[in-house]
Amino acid sequence: MYIAKAIRANIVDHAKAWLLVAVGVFYLIGVWEHLPFSGGQIYSDIITVYQNRFCYSGPCGTGLPYVNYFVEYPVITGFFMYSMGMLGHVLPLQGNNFLGSYYYYTSIFLLFPTFLLVDNLTKIMEILGIAQKSKRTLLFLVATPSFVFMLLLNWYIIGVFFAVFGLRKYLEGLRSGKSQSLVSGTLLGLSAAANLVTAVPALGILVFGESSWKGRAKFLLGMFGALLAVYVPVVVLNSFPHSYLNASHVIVKYPFEFPNVNVITNFLSYEQNWYAEGSWMLGFFTNTSPLRHYIFEGLFATMAVVISLKGFRMRREEKTQLDPVNLVAMTSSLYTFAFLFCTYVCTPQMNLLLLPFFVLLPGMTRRYSEFLAFEIVNSLVIVWGFSAPLAFLGIHIPTPAQFGPVWVSPIQFLAVLRSFWIGKFLIIDGLYGWRTKSTEVLKGIEVDSRAVL
Repeated sequence: MYIAKAIRANIVDHAKAWLLVAVGVFYLIGVWEHLPFSGGQIYSDIITVYQNRFCYSGPCGTGLPYVNYFVEYPVITGFFMYSMGMLGHVLPLQGNNFLGSYYYYTSIFLLFPTFLLVDNLTKIMEILGIAQKSKRTLLFLVATPSFVFMLLLNWYIIGVFFAVFGLRKYLEGLRSGKSQSLVSGTLLGLSAAANLVTAVPALGILVFGESSWKGRAKFLLGMFGALLAVYVPVVVLNSFPHSYLNASHVIVKYPFEFPNVNVITNFLSYEQNWYAEGSWMLGFFTNTSPLRHYIFEGLFATMAVVISLKGFRMRREEKTQLDPVNLVAMTSSLYTFAFLFCTYVCTPQMNLLLLPFFVLLPGMTRRYSEFLAFEIVNSLVIVWGFSAPLAFLGIHIPTPAQFGPVWVSPIQFLAVLRSFWIGKFLIIDGLYGWRTKSTEVLKGIEVDSRAVL
């Protein structure tokens, strides 16, 4: 009994250290799961997209993304891919082919934003007054299927880190009375330059964080300043004569033209033409239905208005109790959930953007079992539908129908179910659960963790 108490006391005293150990352990499991052509054989864009863009014509090239190769991600992500590839070319790891070296370098460098994300979440919880910080981070971020199967499926963790870092800086400034609008805006601009959707939490700051147009102007100046700093050099490089392998793998010759903004126009065109993926819309329309654009825009505009009206009402009715930092945190999460529910592209890896808000806002799910079920359904889309998770044991599971109507494809059924589930978290747990007389959604310190578990 004494030994058990001593062990528990040691864990509590060193909770942050144990959390970081857990991050390392679960991250290493994810590294093994996504090893190219071996390991757990879980699908990963990190390999597939790189091959499709940089290695299409044979040996992997060393040309610049957006200048010599089209890349379907914003500039920070594209140049991160390029940098990891160059490391693989220049400093190949012993015992690995080029793609193996590229993958290991990617895994090493993505570990930095992963650890920093955990650190920033802990600091935000301190600002919000949430107890059991390490425990919540472990249960709702680290020890989750998304952390193991989705983090190294893609590069979203870069944008998520910048978004959470930007939110933390803003909340720190709000708490201390020393504005961090410019810094926060810059970080969220970098988030947008890494992966556009990860910057959606900025809406909570813009609408509810700043009380003056001057403050909003500083925040937007930071965002657009960061985007310009990232994109202008690429536009300049594109203006000189060069060859470019476009999205359709056709080589295009560009003469001198200033400014050549194809890095922006090609990206927007590619995204505009992308089919519906992972959305509840697939339960009612084909994945190429033109209605997907109108539904997304109209529904998100409607939900944004509803969230804004709810937030203004809560600020008015609870002005003597409601801390501004809680208001910004809550509305940032609601805008994010709303965007992912309304959009026609909501891939499984986008759950990485939701997990920080599950950590920060206990009221977004009052039952851990429901959260875990949601996570499992999300991960099955990739693990069951596009991977061979038991191949390392010599067991080959028949591949289900990956695409098609929900009554034909179990994978699409799971994707639609998961999308509706996001809507449930948004409407039932978020908007409806955020009541005038109940501040537990906002004030995590008042929530008994046993109610969450």
